[in-house]
Amino acid sequence: MNESAPFSPHRNFADNLRALCTRHGSIAAVCRALGMNRQQFNKYLSGSTLPNVATLEKLCGFFHIESESLFQNPANLLSPPRSELQLPNGLALHGLGFVANAFAGMQPTSLRAGCYHFYSLWPRDESKCLREALFIHKKAGATVFTRFTKYRAVGQGQQYYLSGRHDGIVLEQDKARFLLSLNRKGCGEVSLVSIGSENAQSQGLLSGVALVMAPSGTPQASRATLRFCGCSDVLRRTIREAGVLPLCDPSIPDEVRQSLTLKSPGAHLEAFSLLDGLPKA
Repeated sequence: MNESAPFSPHRNFADNLRALCTRHGSIAAVCRALGMNRQQFNKYLSGSTLPNVATLEKLCGFFHIESESLFQNPANLLSPPRSELQLPNGLALHGLGFVANAFAGMQPTSLRAGCYHFYSLWPRDESKCLREALFIHKKAGATVFTRFTKYRAVGQGQQYYLSGRHDGIVLEQDKARFLLSLNRKGCGEVSLVSIGSENAQSQGLLSGVALVMAPSGTPQASRATLRFCGCSDVLRRTIREAGVLPLCDPSIPDEVRQSLTLKSPGAHLEAFSLLDGLPKA
């Protein structure tokens, strides 16, 4: 019986880095986005050397992962994602019992189609926020969306470079809308956002709770706010404006800033009011 290969931090790092570059388009695109020398980057990919602490932190911030992930067994990072849940039409719910009943109880969403800015606090620094671009539209009788993410300062580098692309579906009950998605550009992580009704005083503004998977693999919750930007013709502009920016940035409306930082216990929505629709045991 063959023994497993010995742990090699250089080789593991090189294999994991190459796979992450492939998921983000190409090695050249990653080097350009990071402003890194291709010759030096090739040394990391060959396993001949490891980056210093500052460069490692830069790579981890770009790929939105923890440094430990780059040195783990490549089989763990590169394993193919499990079969995706097929959403309408073709939602495969046979044998899921109460889950099927909960989905069946959902209503057609009243969330209007178009482009939104999606705001949440930046987990690495709460004096900053992450502004993503969200595009909602109808497809095959369902309301679906794509959320475009950039994990770098707004306006930095290439306009349309994306760190994440979350594709999902909008579901609705009386108390909230649910945006369930899968990141097709990252490591296949799932996110769930619970959004309430439109603010009567500020039309086009909706707030709630976002539950995402942190780089460590644990769920992480934060306040989230949607702000309507317009129809599909402003999508390019909305994506261009996505990125990380200070909460004091003048391009952030005061109402959005207040919704992200409000600490009152009654000011947030229950993230899992979906459970209210489940049948009682």
